[in-house]
Amino acid sequence: MPLPRPPEVATTAPRTAAAPLTRDVVLRAPDWPGLREVMQVLAEADPAVARQLVEQVLPRPEGRLTTTMLFFLSALRAGDVRSWVGDSATRVLQRVRPDVLARIGDDFTQLSRIAEEPARGDWRIAQIPLYTGAEIEQIRLMMRHHGADDEDDTGGAKGTWFILDVTLSRLGRMQLDGLVRSGGKHLDLVVRSERPLPQVMRDDIRGIFHDAAELTGLAGGVGFQAAPPGFVEVAADPGDGVAPDLIV
Repeated sequence: MPLPRPPEVATTAPRTAAAPLTRDVVLRAPDWPGLREVMQVLAEADPAVARQLVEQVLPRPEGRLTTTMLFFLSALRAGDVRSWVGDSATRVLQRVRPDVLARIGDDFTQLSRIAEEPARGDWRIAQIPLYTGAEIEQIRLMMRHHGADDEDDTGGAKGTWFILDVTLSRLGRMQLDGLVRSGGKHLDLVVRSERPLPQVMRDDIRGIFHDAAELTGLAGGVGFQAAPPGFVEVAADPGDGVAPDLIV
């Protein structure tokens, strides 16, 4: 299997320790230049290790997306990029470009710190790289507790509110806006998009949701909202917000 071509890395002045990534820069960044540089260095120095990184580690829009995203988030909680990219990639980078390894390590530490610090409205925000085969895009995962601590699961919307925010080259910006409650047994999901999704795509999403619900015993539903999408803007101040309503 041929190795996917790594994204091109523009030549820029090296970032020094005196100029770390700020929260605002990280949350607004459309991609991750440090990771692009890692991929290019590995592709040139050890193609087998680069292929392993692409096929087993990087989140990609395919069947293992959930697994690789969870693995990334687990490593992010630990704050150690080496536990994410693996020993082989770490050894190659340490041998040929220790500066690149140090740079992505600094980036990862900052991403970990941001994920641990509550944003406005008590949201936790994690930036997750998504490798599309030609580019590295950023998925923003936002999570917060929803509902009063003493509210029982049968009488209200106590649970976890999550939002996956991504901008796709063809579909534009999208959000998966969901509320998980009843001990993880109920999920209400709203797919928000700048433009209405084609009917066939909406039907496919409903089918996937229905199949997953049957397999897991999950209750709930999925709906769609577009034009206007009603995006949740966490970087602004969403206040307490409201739980997502299904709009079919």
